[in-house]
Amino acid sequence: MDGVELLLAAVTAGATAGVTDATSALVRDAAVNFRSLLRPRLTGRGQEALEALEADGGASTVWQVRLAEDVVRAGVDRDEQILSLARDLLARAEAAAAGGRTETGPVDLRGSQGVQLGSSNTQHNTFN
Repeated sequence: MDGVELLLAAVTAGATAGVTDATSALVRDAAVNFRSLLRPRLTGRGQEALEALEADGGASTVWQVRLAEDVVRAGVDRDEQILSLARDLLARAEAAAAGGRTETGPVDLRGSQGVQLGSSNTQHNTFN
């Protein structure tokens, strides 16, 4: 995935991040951080395209093309800080879509007993 494709995917993920209550707050925060760094780098036409994509959930191909043109023109597709935020946003969105919790890191359960992962669960253990 090149820089332009990565940024467009992140814009789309960010546009859909606020749609459901199930979306992690960390995904929404990552989307806000990404957009706040991207927006000032765009021209008026690029900002218009970004706002349109945010409004329609990233579905409009016309606005994607316009945003892509502006991203290339502004050199944003080569800005490592913005690309890093885009990668982070996509990783969090994928984890949330897969049902993973983005609030925690990896968990090592070797040698554990009676462990339950998830939230709002009930578990009854009897160890002999």
